[in-house]
Amino acid sequence: MHTQSILEATLALKNKYAFSINEIESIDVTTFLTCYHIAGNGAYGDRTKVHSKEQADHSLPYLIAVALFDNEVYPEQFLPERIEKNDVQDLLQKVSVHTALPFHKPVKIARLLDPYSSKYPDKVPCKVEIKLKDGKKFEEEREDYHGFFTRPMNWDDVEKKFAKLTDGIVPEEKQQQITELIANLEKREMKEFITLLNKYADK
Repeated sequence: MHTQSILEATLALKNKYAFSINEIESIDVTTFLTCYHIAGNGAYGDRTKVHSKEQADHSLPYLIAVALFDNEVYPEQFLPERIEKNDVQDLLQKVSVHTALPFHKPVKIARLLDPYSSKYPDKVPCKVEIKLKDGKKFEEEREDYHGFFTRPMNWDDVEKKFAKLTDGIVPEEKQQQITELIANLEKREMKEFITLLNKYADK
C-alpha cells in the first residue's frame, strides 16, 4: 500500500516519455515519513541491499527498478532468480528516497510540517523524478493509486487480478467458482465459501 502510488507514478513516466532504461542517470523519490522508514532507507535499514523476497518487498528501490523493467510487480518479481539479476540490481542503486523535510524528529512535528506526511493516511502522496544521462528530467506526482479507497477497482479489475495471481495455482474452473461465490457473498452462506476452499486444499 505505501509504495503503490510511487510505482504507478514511475510507470506513468515510462509510458508517457518512452525513454530507455539504459538512459536513466538517477531516480529521485519524495514520499511520506512512514513509507520512507519502511521501504526507503529510513529507520528500518538499508533498502538497497536486496537478496531475498523479504528484502525485496520492503525495498522501494527494488520495486521501482523491477517495475521499470517488467512493467508490473507480481509474485514472479519476487523469485530469487529475478531478484539477483544484474539489470535490476544495478538500477536499484540509482534510486534515492527521501522526505520533503530534512528532519524526521520529533515525529509529531515532522508529520505535521511535512506536506507529504501530513496527508497520510487519507492520501499516499509522492513525487517521482527521473533524470536521464542527457540531462532531461521527467516528474510525476500522485496522491493515490488504482485500488486505493479514493480510486477503487471495479469488479472486472478484481477478477482479472485474482486470475493473474492464481494462474497456475488454482484451476480456471475453480477461479470462476470462487469469484462467483464472492460476488454474491451477501446472499450465500460462509460455509459454502469454506467448503469450496477446502475442496481445493484437499487436492
